[in-house]
Amino acid sequence: MCPACRGICNCRVCVRSDNSIKVRIREIPVLDKLQYLHSLLSAVLPVVKQIHQEQCFEVELEKKLRGVDIDLPRIKLGADEQMCCNLCRIPITDYHRRCPICSYDLCLNCCHDLREATSDYNKEPQTELAKAYDQNILSKFPHWRSNDNGNIPCPPKEYGGCGYSSLNLSRIFKRNWVAKLVKNVEEMVGGCKINNADDLPETQLNALRLRKCSHRETSDDNYLYCPASEDLMKDGIGNFRKHWKTGKPIIVKQVFDRSSSSSWDPLVIWRGILETTDEKMKDENRVVRAIDCLDGSEIDIELSYFMTGYTEGRTHENGWPQLLKLKDWPSPSASEEFLLYQRPEFIGKLPLLQYIHSKWGLLNVAAKLPHYSLQNDVGPKIYISYGINHELGRGDSVTNLHFNMRDMVYLLVHTSEVMLKDWQRTKIEMIQKEYKELEVKESRGDNQMCSSRSSPNSAFGTENNGLDLDPNQSKSLDQGFENHSSSDGNMVNHELPFKQNGNFSEQMHPGVLWDVFRRQDVPKLNEYLKTHRNEFGKPDDILNEYVTWPLYDGAIFLDRHQKRKLKEEFGVEPWSFEQNLGEAIFVPAGCPFQARNVQSTVQLGLDFLSPESLGEAVRLAEEVRSLPNEHEAKPQVLEVGKISLYAASSSIKEVQKLVLDPKLGAEIGYGDPNLTAMVSENYEKMVKQRQITCA
Repeated sequence: MCPACRGICNCRVCVRSDNSIKVRIREIPVLDKLQYLHSLLSAVLPVVKQIHQEQCFEVELEKKLRGVDIDLPRIKLGADEQMCCNLCRIPITDYHRRCPICSYDLCLNCCHDLREATSDYNKEPQTELAKAYDQNILSKFPHWRSNDNGNIPCPPKEYGGCGYSSLNLSRIFKRNWVAKLVKNVEEMVGGCKINNADDLPETQLNALRLRKCSHRETSDDNYLYCPASEDLMKDGIGNFRKHWKTGKPIIVKQVFDRSSSSSWDPLVIWRGILETTDEKMKDENRVVRAIDCLDGSEIDIELSYFMTGYTEGRTHENGWPQLLKLKDWPSPSASEEFLLYQRPEFIGKLPLLQYIHSKWGLLNVAAKLPHYSLQNDVGPKIYISYGINHELGRGDSVTNLHFNMRDMVYLLVHTSEVMLKDWQRTKIEMIQKEYKELEVKESRGDNQMCSSRSSPNSAFGTENNGLDLDPNQSKSLDQGFENHSSSDGNMVNHELPFKQNGNFSEQMHPGVLWDVFRRQDVPKLNEYLKTHRNEFGKPDDILNEYVTWPLYDGAIFLDRHQKRKLKEEFGVEPWSFEQNLGEAIFVPAGCPFQARNVQSTVQLGLDFLSPESLGEAVRLAEEVRSLPNEHEAKPQVLEVGKISLYAASSSIKEVQKLVLDPKLGAEIGYGDPNLTAMVSENYEKMVKQRQITCA
């Protein structure tokens, strides 16, 4: 930190080291910090205890197999290395079994599953995926079983092992580290008395901050919390936490001044990134990867031509709009550098930094991972996509229906409206009519038409989809404005217009339409997707391979007709709402969501993991483990166990630092009911070195 300004100037050193963020976090009252840390420790405690129990079971088993005096070898991993189970392909947290001959690694969960599959064929798993996973073990490895005493041999060579008689228990971290964490976390959580966010009264003002986003007749959760950023800054995060813990999305308005949105124009971002990376503007012919929303294919396009299409639009040869989304540009590292150097004050002014900041968020469980961790790439990302108001039905600029293991926040920082020409509207209507006739013939069993599914463009009567067109042939569309019509005819947003400078703000036009489903509706949603899998206009192999759990594949988008059928047949309805410029959408982990751009947009996205969502992340991690090994969701699985261990360790140290610092003693007040005599005594104990074993 700069010794002169103490980290509050805009010099390159201070900006790069996030000191403005640190200053803001440092200004949080100590009692609030302790409350946040208590919430985090309370959330990670069940996860850490479960890890400890599994380790203790394996240690006791190892003692029975090898004798009381056992030495668990420690596997040394580099800072950028990750060890995965050879059976389920999921990263190993700590204890595991390893073959001393061929180094075959088996995680503790797979050890448990293999023993269960061997000893009890009639055991009923908790989920359909877990049941299928147990059956896969029996069918895929008929000659691999655990012994009666619990010992697991190395699998035969045909299964990837060497057939050695025993897999030995090994570890990654210090042997007693997890046991110490459990002891310390239990003492801290049990010794503190913290005010519950649910105790906050529901004021009339808070009621006015609700927006009706669904029409479920048998539910009282149709309204979403929709505060302004200024409200959160002024009132604190108590009300946010109260609504967030219910597992519902939250819409935060007026996160930044809309008049500054021009600084987020894609061309401005491009220039800023070039300056940040010390490149020259001669890179005008840079080629980037983009996704064509018509068929999901990846294309190469010069960045300058993409930028032109962002404001003017692009078309295929047959007049159908070509809607593109940039892939991996700017890169996460370039996005972070751009924000640090070009917009240093922007992140620091965002609300809820306690949750969303990837390094200093006190309530971000994932922020406690070491900076060198492979899963620590959770900084801000910039997403640039085309969009038009007209709903095409095919090739719309959409984010397909899926869910994430992390919490997500998307801030809309720039929009550009593109209007279709009259001739193009006519052409689109003709093609849409042809496609509807095609669907009718397919529903009648005309097999000759089914082959068209393999080529989305054939339904539009197009020989060349425009991907190979010379960029100069890309047709410019008239710029204009069109009254917005929702993708869901019965969606209504009931919200009082907000005032700005004493006057009601002018009507805003949305940039994105969102549909977010409840966590409890996932089973019915999956059942609907399986039942109607042939109605989504996708090649059969896309839907059949992972039809058991299509939300992980992200290959489906529900239009208004399909959403209506979903409600009629299964009683499932999402929260549907608009996102305007300057609004941030918070989506909890495990909530399936989809979105459609009705303008070209620039979104700033941040990942985080709140204490309220940690339990859901644990459940999703177990589901991902049960997916086929070749599924693309597996390499992206969140290491919830490792994250929880590091979060517990970091939070314990932070609590010790706050409580034992004599400068902060007066602010804390040891006589305060939030810090009892019991917990004060525990703090003193935790400073001492102790030896704790699993036995």
